[in-house]
Amino acid sequence: MIAALALAALLSGTVQSSDGKPIGMATVTVVDRAAASTTADASGKFNIDNLTLPIDIDVAAPGFRTARVHVAGSPIVITLVPQAVTESVVVTGGAAPAWRDAATGTTTLSRDDLDRVPAMTPDESLRVVSGFSLFRRSSSRASNPTTHGVTMRGLSASGSSRALIMLDGVPLNEGFGGWVTWERLPAGAIDQVSIQRGPAGDVFGSDALGGVVRLVPFGGARASAQVTGETASLNTRTLGVSGGGPAGRVALFGAANWFDSNGFVPLEPVSRGVVDAAMDTTWTNGYGRGAVNTSAGRFTFSGWGGRDNRGNGTVLQRNRSHGGTGTASFEGVAGGTTMAVRVSRGSNWYEQTFTAVVASRATERLTSTQQIDTDMTRAVAEVSRAIPRGQIMARASLSRTASAFSTIIPATTTVASTTTTRDLRDDNQSLSAQAAIAPVAALTLTAGVRHEWRYAPLADSTSKEATVVRGTAAWRLNDTISVRGAAATSHRWPTLNELARDFAAGSTTTQANANLLPERARSLEGGMDLTSHRQKLTVTVFRSVVHDAIANVTLSQVGSTIVRQRRNAGDAHSAGVEIDGEVSASIVRLRASMTFLDAHFRNSQEAALEGNWLPQVPKTSIAVTGDVLLPRQHVASIVIHNVSTQFDDDRNAFQLAGATQVDLRLAARWRLIGWQLSVENVGDARLETGKTPLVALAQGRAVRFGLTLGMR
Repeated sequence: MIAALALAALLSGTVQSSDGKPIGMATVTVVDRAAASTTADASGKFNIDNLTLPIDIDVAAPGFRTARVHVAGSPIVITLVPQAVTESVVVTGGAAPAWRDAATGTTTLSRDDLDRVPAMTPDESLRVVSGFSLFRRSSSRASNPTTHGVTMRGLSASGSSRALIMLDGVPLNEGFGGWVTWERLPAGAIDQVSIQRGPAGDVFGSDALGGVVRLVPFGGARASAQVTGETASLNTRTLGVSGGGPAGRVALFGAANWFDSNGFVPLEPVSRGVVDAAMDTTWTNGYGRGAVNTSAGRFTFSGWGGRDNRGNGTVLQRNRSHGGTGTASFEGVAGGTTMAVRVSRGSNWYEQTFTAVVASRATERLTSTQQIDTDMTRAVAEVSRAIPRGQIMARASLSRTASAFSTIIPATTTVASTTTTRDLRDDNQSLSAQAAIAPVAALTLTAGVRHEWRYAPLADSTSKEATVVRGTAAWRLNDTISVRGAAATSHRWPTLNELARDFAAGSTTTQANANLLPERARSLEGGMDLTSHRQKLTVTVFRSVVHDAIANVTLSQVGSTIVRQRRNAGDAHSAGVEIDGEVSASIVRLRASMTFLDAHFRNSQEAALEGNWLPQVPKTSIAVTGDVLLPRQHVASIVIHNVSTQFDDDRNAFQLAGATQVDLRLAARWRLIGWQLSVENVGDARLETGKTPLVALAQGRAVRFGLTLGMR
């Protein structure tokens, strides 16, 4: 009893960098007790009273990796290592991971959170965050990869992604079309995901118009080895392996996954014909990472890649792809200055077939095959330094994308086969700077600016330039209430895909447009965060206006044959409210995420678009998740995801019905053995994903069972 009372006391310590210099304004938070937190002073010293040791604490500071430390005694000295150059370092006052961070509005999902979601791919797991979706409500599990662009905050007027997905500081967005190569990353490689809704162009550049998703991989800091296998409806099977650990100054981690499914027929039954077939899918992928700590600094090497083969819903329509990315980075500290550099090299080969289907859907014929062979090179250099009560950072980046885009027209009885190839380029350079300052412990101010130069779509194209800025403020009024606000400009360059590639979906053909202007946006947001020991509520209001918004604009419609072209359709106005809440007890946790939107075309050059609702944007999106800890280490989870009606087209002629999907999961673990049973779409709800004008549907009810062996 005397020993226990002696440990209920003051926790004090110092936060420093690896060269022994103090880190001012670091945030120290007691794990599982968000209210028990403090901010270190300018000399790096901090105190938290009334704690019972031992405990775990999270220590965060701008420019450094967040550290989790087990504390058994006081005082302590905590050494933070520099954050690797990632182009994903958001310069703020720093905060430990939370469901929704009060200072930045970022939502963070831990590995445990992701495991409890009845999902098979990373993008499916992220649906617990309202407003997050892929184009046409699709999932990367089965849909065409060109629809894997991410929508957030209602800014998707076409299939291109308005959000940037980052892994190891490198975009997962494919260089030619901007779509996300989700299938290249094993799910077992991800340790944590953070979702930042809202523009972040000053840090990330063009592709961050609507937000940023950071996928944080396992780093091998702790020993792990795991094998997971699942079997499911539709003859679906998956096998994943992962493992790694530290060895002296070296930390290694690797993961691989195989997925195979007979798939489902996407067209609604009433419209199906002989040519309609299941969207079967097979993919393999792998990820590896190694880090070496030396006296000079930290070297990190990582790589990922894979191949996939998919059916697109008819006998002759298929797509295939393969490729990968390798990265190398260095980070170190000298004289109080953090320096880092990262280089990456990636490739992607993609092929898709297109066909003409007769109205009765009894026959189809091959009309063309497209092949895209893309190489991507990126480099980033970054310097940051602590200043009194804050941090400053400067960054330079360059990227080069080279694509050979080929269209193959098959031979007919009267015309020989032809192949047309275009060599396309997308070169980009940027300079940016960010600064954060905390004039008082409760207030953090940040600002950033970025200037870009872009040359596309040809090697001799003239330069186009853009400058964006952002400013934010976060004020912690007390231990319960925090408020924040942000104002930003942002932009998005049209992708090579939009500039050069025609495509068809059903009887709808969409033409490229070499004369597209970049999208330019202005955004405002404000939020309030209310926190107590077991409850958390965040309300965020926002408004964005995207000038020269790129949309698939309808040119003509004759019967069911529709012709569209990518055009700058005017201004896209999007305003809304995001509400995120969490309530937890000893064995129950309930989370809710809701987005309410108003999104319209304004100042359109075409009268037919004026006032129309933005395509692919629902008015409401609601995700509710619940977890219950049951006896004998069983965990039951439920995810309820609801989206309202939305339009599939610019003319608002094709409306997708609202839908509610309920997913369940029951899992348990005994020592090194675990099992999980999931039921997706329990009510077998009708989930419309597209109208071309034929109605396409998502997968219905499905059951999965899996076993896990090992530890992580």
